[in-house]
Amino acid sequence: MSKHSTIAKELFTKGYNCSQSVVLAFCDEIGLDSETALKISSSFGGGMGRLREVCGAVSGMFIVAGMLDGYSNPLDRVAKTEHYRLIQSLAKNFKDENRSIICRELLGLSVDRQSHIPEERNEEYYKKRPCAELVEHAAEILDEYIQNKKLEEKTMMKIAVASEKEMVTEHFGHCEGFMIFDAENNQIVKSETIANPGHKPGFLPNFLADRDVNVIISGGMGGGAVEIFNERNIEVIVGAKGNAKAAAEAYLEGSLKSTGSVCHEHQHHDECSE
Repeated sequence: MSKHSTIAKELFTKGYNCSQSVVLAFCDEIGLDSETALKISSSFGGGMGRLREVCGAVSGMFIVAGMLDGYSNPLDRVAKTEHYRLIQSLAKNFKDENRSIICRELLGLSVDRQSHIPEERNEEYYKKRPCAELVEHAAEILDEYIQNKKLEEKTMMKIAVASEKEMVTEHFGHCEGFMIFDAENNQIVKSETIANPGHKPGFLPNFLADRDVNVIISGGMGGGAVEIFNERNIEVIVGAKGNAKAAAEAYLEGSLKSTGSVCHEHQHHDECSE
């Protein structure tokens, strides 16, 4: 048992459907209020409105995963691919333990059309159905995923440096590209350079966030970009100079600190506020 699996099972025994029980249990992790969580997941009970298709606990698990690590850019094939990999992995974990992710197979029901009317929740209902345990297991899988992710984030970090010819650039928005450094245990283990994809208000911060960047380093940056990075929980370091890799290494050593200065000059507005 885990923290959220205990909550999820208790919620199911109180009458919430299988999907609602899982999603509601994780409101503290996904930032949804209870009312919104319950409405979003309400249609997936009973294998999607008692159609006995994909188990509601599994659907709830997918909803939580989407809130935690879903993608929003329809053109980002990398993010889409990675998210689908996650969903298939969660489904496999559930299926390995329970033989299926299909409601009718889990309950041993026939393929005949099911009524849309939910059964009364009573002692007999809970005795003949494994649903409470399936809800509990789905939540356990999510808890394990979240815990492993938090442990990984403690040792792995991705740092982006707005750069031009391997040097930190003064203006974030008009940089030539971004040098991306993957660090493990405060040591750079991999690097790559991504070209600046172009100028659109608010685009670059989300572009980098969708690539799992944890830190952005630049010479200067506009307030709008800083706000978006803050909303995406990405640390902003401005006022940096010199070699891009050296700046990333200085950050990992703890010697590079942000000046906190934001570009306000009119002539630099477009360059810095992407």
